[in-house]
Amino acid sequence: MLRKWLTLLITAWLLLGCNDKATNHANVTVEGVDANEQNAIKSVILNGKNPPKEYRELAWKKLKCSDAISQRIGKRAVFIAHRFQEKQIYGGEVTREAIFFIGNDKPSKIIDFDVKTAFSAFLATPSIQEIFAPSIWDLKRLYELFPTSANDASAKETIKDFIYSIKRFAKEDQSYLDQAISTANTPMSIANNTALFIVMRLFPELLEELLFGEITYKGKYY
Repeated sequence: MLRKWLTLLITAWLLLGCNDKATNHANVTVEGVDANEQNAIKSVILNGKNPPKEYRELAWKKLKCSDAISQRIGKRAVFIAHRFQEKQIYGGEVTREAIFFIGNDKPSKIIDFDVKTAFSAFLATPSIQEIFAPSIWDLKRLYELFPTSANDASAKETIKDFIYSIKRFAKEDQSYLDQAISTANTPMSIANNTALFIVMRLFPELLEELLFGEITYKGKYY
């Protein structure tokens, strides 16, 4: 009798598990990301240094900048925004969104923070402002402009000018800025600041899309 009940319980658990999995999959939003790309990113998440106890995919989106950047650099460059829910070992559930880059190798996570908040903090940080002081850019002024850039075309263009100008700097200046930013006195946000600068340096189209939801820049630093 006990064996019969155990069999029924296990069967019910398996069926419920299958139903839940099917429901979760049915609720996933996918925009332009194929199964191979999804599986490659899942592998990075589930086999990383600190894999989640549980993982549930929520949304996949190939960013528009992928095609623009691939065309500019002449190599495959796919940027995918992935939103997912995970349960950590301590039991808490959290919803995350990260940006993954796929080139010719396995995917790499390049952004896992709120970009608008981090970019505003980047502009507002005194040590970062000091680093850029010898350049043409006044980061204090950019910080003041940024909140208005969503509705003010002139402010938006100025912010985009700054973002795209970084890749026009001499390699020596880029290397100096990279080193200075990575060692600046910003212990709470040094990783975010470094990631933002690398994105500006290599993929300004990505930052433009994440900040403004568009890739329309054709300004003087294009």
